[in-house]
Amino acid sequence: MERVIDVGGGSLWVEDSGGALPPVVLLHPGVGDARIWDPVWERLEGQFRMVRYDVRGFGRSAPPVGRFSRLDDLRRLLDLLDVGPALFAGCSMGGGTALDLALAEPDRVRGLVLACPGISGAPPAHGPDDEPDSADPDVFVEQGVARWARAGRDPLVVDLLRSAVRYWLHWGGAFFADDGDAWSRLEQVATPSVLLLGDLERPSFVPACVEAARRLPGCRLVRLPGVDHFVPLRAPDAVVEALLSLPR
Repeated sequence: MERVIDVGGGSLWVEDSGGALPPVVLLHPGVGDARIWDPVWERLEGQFRMVRYDVRGFGRSAPPVGRFSRLDDLRRLLDLLDVGPALFAGCSMGGGTALDLALAEPDRVRGLVLACPGISGAPPAHGPDDEPDSADPDVFVEQGVARWARAGRDPLVVDLLRSAVRYWLHWGGAFFADDGDAWSRLEQVATPSVLLLGDLERPSFVPACVEAARRLPGCRLVRLPGVDHFVPLRAPDAVVEALLSLPR
């Protein structure tokens, strides 16, 4: 079921398959919206209660009206949907939010699939030769393709980037509240985890992911050939395998 839910100070587009099955919550990256999970959703629907949503200002969710916490929005949404302890799969920005939740409220999180996670407090991923983000939406999208979509400019990838560019040009990181510093606390994460990393990932993003996999207790690092930053689209079967490997 698709609906719009008020999480206090803002509203989110949400899709929830419902039912009494074990829950899986899917968190999208800052280079797209919840549609990035389409192929994973198709593979797992009927096996899990699937929940996904668009962060404020992304995709089908309303624009932010001020600073907001992605972690607090997630907590409120889980409460409003009555989602108990769940598996979480997060890509990039979404992986960072999942880690923040695992540290803040570990009892909510049964397991983590972290696809090229963007971790709060981690070193910046900008390369030394990166051009500044363009103020022109079309140019900004092409910059995103060059940086994040090295496996090819699939039409959905381009459309996801357009969705993300709308957020970054209108509101940007200044609207994100500080949700913590998971980077300095990775050794405290007690939740079972799998970290997925493509060999076509943006090179400046790779070292932090590799180090995170090393520092997260018991984390399994899975390298994905031919895959870039859009892991759920490029390698949905790897995401499914990782989720099924975790305790429910």
